[in-house]
Amino acid sequence: MRSARGPIALAACLALLASGVGCLAPQVAPLGAEVTTATLADDEAYLWKKTREVQHEIETSGLRYVDPALDAYLAQVVGRVAPASLREAGLAPRVAVISDVQIHGYSFANGVIYLHTALLSRMEDEGALATVLTRELAHVIDRHTLRLKREEKARADALAWLGVGATLSQAGSGAQMLAQAYSISSAIGFPHQLEVEADRKGLELLHAAGYDVRRTPAFFEGTIEYLAELHPQGPLAWLAFAPPAPMTARIAGYRSVIAERYPDPVASAGLVPPIADAKRFRRLVRGATERQAELELAAGLFLSAEKTARLACDAAESDPAPWLLLGRALQGQRDKPLPGRKLPSIGDVRAAYRQALAIDARNAPATRELGLTYYRTTGRVRTAKSAQTALQHLRRYLALAPEAQDADYVRAYIAELETDHP
Repeated sequence: MRSARGPIALAACLALLASGVGCLAPQVAPLGAEVTTATLADDEAYLWKKTREVQHEIETSGLRYVDPALDAYLAQVVGRVAPASLREAGLAPRVAVISDVQIHGYSFANGVIYLHTALLSRMEDEGALATVLTRELAHVIDRHTLRLKREEKARADALAWLGVGATLSQAGSGAQMLAQAYSISSAIGFPHQLEVEADRKGLELLHAAGYDVRRTPAFFEGTIEYLAELHPQGPLAWLAFAPPAPMTARIAGYRSVIAERYPDPVASAGLVPPIADAKRFRRLVRGATERQAELELAAGLFLSAEKTARLACDAAESDPAPWLLLGRALQGQRDKPLPGRKLPSIGDVRAAYRQALAIDARNAPATRELGLTYYRTTGRVRTAKSAQTALQHLRRYLALAPEAQDADYVRAYIAELETDHP
């Protein structure tokens, strides 16, 4: 039996890293004309080298979600919010997307920002995207990771006390890679002092780029809503959900700073329209949204997959893929019902598949899934009519995809139906 010590100790390790053990090193000058990529101190140059190595591992691991149109758009937005001081420092920030079901975004010292598909899929508009990017840029500009690494001794002593070497060897290569990445990025958070600094500077950058800073708390409230949505689907569903204290404190801090510094942001900043309006934004992130729905389906998070798939459906009038995902999410809720939750009707499931087929009549997966809704029984004797409907769709599926990996299984279903209802 596999020991639980590795994952538990790894979690403890990451929590300890996030707590910022020890006193922070003295503040350093921000990146800019005086501190450039060509004048990094030896320890910072080494940090950047390790950062590039970890990023190479991440981006060659299969986790990277690649969408050229989305990548170009993210580059456009980060270019808009990045201050001139970064250009003076010789640094060009870059944004990449990671396929991951956890709602997260983080930055590395060299200006590379990773956004998880979970985070992108639940953003309402470009303002939310700019909010995340400016916070992460604030960490980069003020060299927060370097400050933490300079008080490494206290952190290293604490990790040695935990026996982190044995922990990582037991946790597996994926956990090792992520733990290493998290330890040199903003992924597990910074001590409160640095987070407050990043919040304030992030708002300054957001305001300077022409975004309405008054909407930033709504984004963080949305992340709490996502966590609340996940809660009943997890192993501890019987526990009452409580919003994370750091997040609620951050929302309160944002509201305080906005009230103090930006009482009338429209008048003071002369806001300009965003690069993408809300509808175009949803279209640009649709691929990542579909990917997130796939991840949620694979994780058995069928309620979340339904909501994510509906967001993709709203943004894709001529794509059958999100409707297929929606049907699977609804069927998943029927297959594994949650206590106290109303089950989607079989009519709702079939309507999603039919919508996919209305867009593309030759969509083989939707044809198969629709046929299977008639093949399956739910404690009732299958009627001749449902059997004939199932046969119609399953036969068409084989005609559309005769070399499908599940073709033999579908042929067996057809043989069963033909035997029971000749």
